[in-house]
Amino acid sequence: MIDVKALTDKQLKETQLEILVFGPAVDPPSTDPYVASFQAKRREIKQRLIDEGHSVAFGEDIFDPTLPAHLADPLLQEIVAMKAADLIIILVGSPGAIAEAKTITSSRDLCQKAAFYCFDDHKAGLVAQHLQFMSKYGSTCSLVSLPAVQACHLTTTVLAHVRAVQIGKAFLF
Repeated sequence: MIDVKALTDKQLKETQLEILVFGPAVDPPSTDPYVASFQAKRREIKQRLIDEGHSVAFGEDIFDPTLPAHLADPLLQEIVAMKAADLIIILVGSPGAIAEAKTITSSRDLCQKAAFYCFDDHKAGLVAQHLQFMSKYGSTCSLVSLPAVQACHLTTTVLAHVRAVQIGKAFLF
């Protein structure tokens, strides 16, 4: 008899995603509780996704300083990596992450693979409003509270989103 559970489990295990996780640089640790919580979550999310068998990198991991001068721009290199990624997770809590978010929302193809996470305290701000609006073009934007981020709810939310993308890649697209 066909064991659908075993077959789907096998297919999911064989379907690994290429994932980028952007947000505040993890070093040095910030004294700002919002930035510090996103720094910690970036590390945690990356490790959890690696533990699940995915290929995961931070933007700062992919920068190659040995490329020729005309390709030495870190944002240009991130764009190349974003085009190759299956999923882009952005914890919007730093100027760099805002620049990456702007770059992503300028491209329909990148926007469709993006999952933005912003603090709900910032929901009235231009960046959060723009990212929420861009959901009309395929991205997702979730508002999260500082206590929820610190209590691991963000990691659970990200893992659920990754699983949905993984299922889509394994069985639908």
